[in-house]
Amino acid sequence: MQGTDSMSRRIVAVIIIILAMVIGSSLYITNWSSRLWRDLHSAKELRIAISTDITTLDINYATSVTDFEVLGKVYESLFRIDYDPVAKKLTYSKWLVEDYKPINDTNWLFILRSNIRFHNGEELTAWDVKASIERSAAVSPIGKMLLRDAHGQPIIESIIVYNRTAFIVRLKKPFVPLLEHLAHLAVAIMPRDVAEKYRDGRIDSVADVVGTGPYRLVEYVRGQHVKLQRFNEYWRREPRIESVLYMIITDPSTRAAAVETGQVDIAVGIAPEMAIRLKERGLQIHNETGVRFVIAAINVQKISDVRIRQAMNYAVDRRAVVYRMMGGFAVVAQSIVSPIFPGHAQLESYSYDPERARELIEDAGGLNRTLTLVVSTRSPKDVELAQVLQSYLSAVGIDVEIQTMEHTAFLKKVFTEHDFDLAIYGPSPSSLYYGLTYWRSGAALNAPLYSNPEVDRLLDEAAREGSRERQYELYRRVQEIVWHECPAIWLYYENIIVATRPGIEGLKILPFQMLILDGVSVRG
Repeated sequence: MQGTDSMSRRIVAVIIIILAMVIGSSLYITNWSSRLWRDLHSAKELRIAISTDITTLDINYATSVTDFEVLGKVYESLFRIDYDPVAKKLTYSKWLVEDYKPINDTNWLFILRSNIRFHNGEELTAWDVKASIERSAAVSPIGKMLLRDAHGQPIIESIIVYNRTAFIVRLKKPFVPLLEHLAHLAVAIMPRDVAEKYRDGRIDSVADVVGTGPYRLVEYVRGQHVKLQRFNEYWRREPRIESVLYMIITDPSTRAAAVETGQVDIAVGIAPEMAIRLKERGLQIHNETGVRFVIAAINVQKISDVRIRQAMNYAVDRRAVVYRMMGGFAVVAQSIVSPIFPGHAQLESYSYDPERARELIEDAGGLNRTLTLVVSTRSPKDVELAQVLQSYLSAVGIDVEIQTMEHTAFLKKVFTEHDFDLAIYGPSPSSLYYGLTYWRSGAALNAPLYSNPEVDRLLDEAAREGSRERQYELYRRVQEIVWHECPAIWLYYENIIVATRPGIEGLKILPFQMLILDGVSVRG
């Protein structure tokens, strides 16, 4: 055993030396381009209207879109989730990591980039990475899901630090989606001393919100605004924007008016009807298919006959919902995950066929009770959708009573108590594997209590499959099975709609409603 460990360490040492030689040759070019970029920057404040306040200062406890939008400018992960607007697919690229190499099925060697500094001036090291990943796995609601397998068991056995920039992640068993999961901001990197200081609690001080990102958090006034300041020692191109002011404007009409009048430069969460109006008035509308998949989950314990669940899918005219209710700012569902994920399978959509729906209900012996459809009041569009679904289902003989709830109560009722017949929500996964595991038996986000041993088996096989082609085949089979068994009324993928005033250039948008400000400049 000692001989094997000694041989492994020698192999790792050789690989580290080779990688270091390759990395070193690129440093001069990188430093030259960074200086050129700084010479071109324009010092301006960017004002962004957001729909909700952040829920935490602690990136490991972040769960909302707004949390990741704001704190995602402060923190970074080992890898980065990006978006190819031409292919319209997500990509996952090296970020704080300069290079990596699988030593075998369960040991991954990583080499950090050199000369990356935290906002407190300290240099990023492998010990910071170790402490950060371990904290995420222990306390982060999302990190716990990302860093555990489909059975809920931790995937990482240990993290072995070799020197300041080299470390190995040793897995308990092969887990191919590792890199995609390490790209999530819930597994962002912070200084080791901060991670250890808050080992058992939340970061509650602005002074301890320390990352490697392009901006520092300098001011937070609850319910009003969050202010970020450019980090002048940022390891990549220094941002052109000197400061970013996130203004919390909860009312959709007020938010739209703010960007229209120039009170803010960018407004997120624009309603479809307002997007059309703003575009007519000369504002730029960014419109991209998002990861949020809007469904009406069906509690399969209460509605166990698949024919009834399929009937509900035939009863709804999705195209009418997309074009009338959403103004075309959505995409009709053709699988159980958004098409932006590599490996998404385009399946045959459930056509609008009320007659077929009635036949299936009759074959199943009817549904002789009123169903309860629960919906959160946080999204006005979800509430409107509930009324639309109520009408469609009534037309085929299914009576539905709508129950609106405050969002926290909604989450408890749906995901903890599973006390519903139908529930409207929108899963927003960061990777295809993560999205498919929502439907695994006993999964934390499996609100409908759906269970199929074949789906579980296929997900287990996909997690260890090294061939991308074979992995996509397994993913496709999972999508086909769940799509056919209908633990939800499959509806649409919601578009990300962002409005910018004239003069805002270089903005990129991730399908998670995250703004990429790397190349943004303000003109006029």
